[in-house]
Amino acid sequence: MIGELIDVGDDVQIWASSRGDGPTVLLSAGLGMPAQTWTFTGLPDALVDAGFQVIEYSARGVAPSSAPPAPYSVHDIAADAAEVLDRYGADEAIIVGYSMGCYVSQALLDVWGGTVRGLAMVAGLRSSTIGVVVNEMELELIDKLGHVPASVSLFEQLMTTPSAAILHDDAQVANWRAMLGGASGDVWTSIDGQHGCTRASYDWMRSGEPTVERLEDIGCPTLVVGFGDDMFFPAPGSQEAASHIPNAQWLLVDGLGHGGLIFDPEHRATAAVTAFCEGL
Repeated sequence: MIGELIDVGDDVQIWASSRGDGPTVLLSAGLGMPAQTWTFTGLPDALVDAGFQVIEYSARGVAPSSAPPAPYSVHDIAADAAEVLDRYGADEAIIVGYSMGCYVSQALLDVWGGTVRGLAMVAGLRSSTIGVVVNEMELELIDKLGHVPASVSLFEQLMTTPSAAILHDDAQVANWRAMLGGASGDVWTSIDGQHGCTRASYDWMRSGEPTVERLEDIGCPTLVVGFGDDMFFPAPGSQEAASHIPNAQWLLVDGLGHGGLIFDPEHRATAAVTAFCEGL
């Protein structure tokens, strides 16, 4: 994927790319998720084929973007995304968030001067206690060891990415272990990047975000997608949160874990997000 490093101020550079012609769609990825990971969802190709300009970026702290000293806030990450939109000349856009990218998408409504035509949030609207505990564990490990061991990251992914049915099948778990272990790599620019992004996620959840007031203030058409076996963002909580957004559609995709956007062979969430964008 051809991209560039964009100077967003304060000696921070954000890796981003743009392709396609038409209305702009910005893709905001999850915690520690490089922009290139979107390829595996099929969403960028589907949107380009549907006639959209698609902008992807790696958040501060995620390679190859800069990793300024921690801590960061969700609004810091959103401000970077706003600069990326401005760099590509967008004055209006549809914002799509996945996992933590849903936090950033909501914060963009606060910090970007352009018009948000629509908001799609996939597996990231209302976090669970498990999500809080995992972030607490990661932050404690960083404080004590200076990093999160690869075995811990792999265990987290194994327990949250597949569906519950897969987790009961040891042969499939072994396959997922091999796949996730081989694909993990070093996604962080530095330990500051991992610390900063994890802290931003944790602070957002611990502060009670998204509040009912924030949800009620979302004025644009919104699509909220939940996965039935998602332990980080359980579907009932996200559905309840979506009920406070004035112009929201709710979609439940059953039988998938938190990684459903990437690993669903039917790409149901991808199809739903593409159709939502086309309908705006």
